[in-house]
Amino acid sequence: MLWNRRVFRRAVIGVTGVVALTVTPAVPAALATSPATSQVEESSSTKGIEELAFASSGMELKLGDGNFVIPLTGSVIMEGELPLTPGQTTSIDIRNLKAHSISPEDASPRRSSPTQRDLGRVRVEQNTDANSSLTMIRQFPPRFVQPLVTGLEISIENPPEGLREQVDPRGTRQEPLVLTTKKPIELVGRLESFPPRGAKYEPREPVELVPEDDSSTTIGRILDLPVTIDVL
Repeated sequence: MLWNRRVFRRAVIGVTGVVALTVTPAVPAALATSPATSQVEESSSTKGIEELAFASSGMELKLGDGNFVIPLTGSVIMEGELPLTPGQTTSIDIRNLKAHSISPEDASPRRSSPTQRDLGRVRVEQNTDANSSLTMIRQFPPRFVQPLVTGLEISIENPPEGLREQVDPRGTRQEPLVLTTKKPIELVGRLESFPPRGAKYEPREPVELVPEDDSSTTIGRILDLPVTIDVL
């Protein structure tokens, strides 16, 4: 009986030794989870910032008795995250929107007459914080809608006859005439990717133009502003 107990004890010790050799040492929690956490952070970070080309085939202005169509070229900076599921909306930061007429000759009246002349150099610049968002409307293939709402300042080197006098009756100003949108203009774009690649934007409605120091007097209107935004 005593011999059987000794054999049993040796067997238990032998089995315990085998188990001790096959157990994997515990890994500290920080070391075990840090690689996975890093991978999740990298894969979920889709936020980007990019300077993009801003162009218009023809901004149409109503100034005085004439309509002017002005091709524009410029740039804009967009920053934001891409929505990943249909119906999801993300906020997009828009800044440094600047454009100008391609050449003074491009800022010409739609219909020439003896009383009309070229506007010379025309500049367009964002003058308020922009409000913009990006909504996914379809996942495969991806489709997005991006409304872009911002105030604009328009500088005109040679305004139509009588327009400068209407703004400044004393006629003391010789620098370009500066007009601003009475309310922000809303451009609506339909995108296949973000940042936009050749995306087309259209104004939701015309907006009035007023002198920069007199928002109660309407001087003109932006009748149309078709825009293409693309990578540089």
